[in-house]
Amino acid sequence: MRPLTLPVCFLLIAAAVDAPRVQAQPRPLAAFVDDARLDRLERWLKAAAKHEPGTADQEVTEVGSWAQRDLQTLWIDVDVLVKVMRHGSLRFTLTPRGQRTPQPILYTQPQLRRLRAMACAAVGIVADLRCLEINALKDLDAELRRVAQSAAASRTAGDGDNYILRRGALLHADAAMLVAHTSVEPMSTSSLPVPQRVKIQISDGYQTDVGQVAVHWEIARMVLDAVKPGSTAWPAPGRDEMVRQWYRATAAWMQQVEDHDTVHLDRAREIFPADPDILFLSGSQRETNAASRIQSAVRSAVLPYGVTLAVAPERGELRQAEAFYRRALENKPEHAEARLRLGRVLGLLGRHSEAARELHQALASVDENLLRYYGELFLGAEEESLSQYDAAFGAYHRAAALYPTAQSPWLALSSLGRRRGDRAAALSALQQLFDLPSTELERDDPWWTYHVAQARNADELLEALRRPFLEEHER
Repeated sequence: MRPLTLPVCFLLIAAAVDAPRVQAQPRPLAAFVDDARLDRLERWLKAAAKHEPGTADQEVTEVGSWAQRDLQTLWIDVDVLVKVMRHGSLRFTLTPRGQRTPQPILYTQPQLRRLRAMACAAVGIVADLRCLEINALKDLDAELRRVAQSAAASRTAGDGDNYILRRGALLHADAAMLVAHTSVEPMSTSSLPVPQRVKIQISDGYQTDVGQVAVHWEIARMVLDAVKPGSTAWPAPGRDEMVRQWYRATAAWMQQVEDHDTVHLDRAREIFPADPDILFLSGSQRETNAASRIQSAVRSAVLPYGVTLAVAPERGELRQAEAFYRRALENKPEHAEARLRLGRVLGLLGRHSEAARELHQALASVDENLLRYYGELFLGAEEESLSQYDAAFGAYHRAAALYPTAQSPWLALSSLGRRRGDRAAALSALQQLFDLPSTELERDDPWWTYHVAQARNADELLEALRRPFLEEHER
């Protein structure tokens, strides 16, 4: 098997990353609110409306360049903006880590006026009574007035006040996907109850770095939690098709590039507990976690205090993968790829008869060569474990016929020949292996990319998600 050298990232769980305890009283949260934060919130509002989804334009580049501390306070400010948009609320609190009593977030009167004006623009109601009362238009420049016009058009089209929420999520997803950051920052000791995104980077089964990265996904999930589909009176993201598409596409992208985030999938399942595609990706995530290169990194990982790696031991990950694949099949029995991967997981758990049954059933309904190759390769291994050597021989040969330059079937056939005591067959299979093209690029073996094959449609999913917004952007 070809060694895997691509870096892999895993989200860590910051279970208790609190600021060191000191005797002095904590600073009031109001001290953190300044005009610069509202300036940044205004730039965010404009960027969300202007950004062309899927492109590394000026807007996404700017937001993607903001420091971690700025993004964490933006998470607070966007949440405040949504509250003003929805309820006209002017009282805001947060509970600092290590405390039980909420502390107020205090704004000056000019800041509150500015917040309310931005909320009027974000919702597209600058002509409504509550916005006329504060003369919101006076505090809006030409660009914010265009935002208000676009939000009003969205309301007229039947999407309520979701205009900025949807585009904010697309903006931060693109910042995470298109504005690459290869380094991590040291852990923060902030006492604010803001999200921290902690990652471990591994290569070839060894940890290479650990630390904080930008909280773009956290901001995106937060704004989508506030989506109200249609005429719904309260937020109901689980009833919104765009939110479903967003989670499917972004979760697939994460697995395609090996940027693994169990928290992202946890939230997706909370909102869409019966979605077969989200359950399928949850299963493939856990199947990936059980791989030796991940398990090796977990065993040797050196983590900051209070941080745990969200990866169980191999059998625990395999059992979770089995459960997710079964749930996916309960909701979509014709999901052949989920059944195929379930078969492999059962085989890894040592339940070879069950595995063979699932693989036979999956192979009866797949027509994609890639999936047939995986199915025959896995079925061969299960038949071999059941001492059904002739059946294993046939399955491996069918896999070899599907991808003639792949090495895995010939390695399996050589091992099978040796196991059967057939030295000639073992040597013949090795000779077939040696006769393959000499360069790796010419030896196309899908087994090398099995760990990301479940996400091979990520680009298509992202394109489908962005298409309605791009069409609107072009008008």
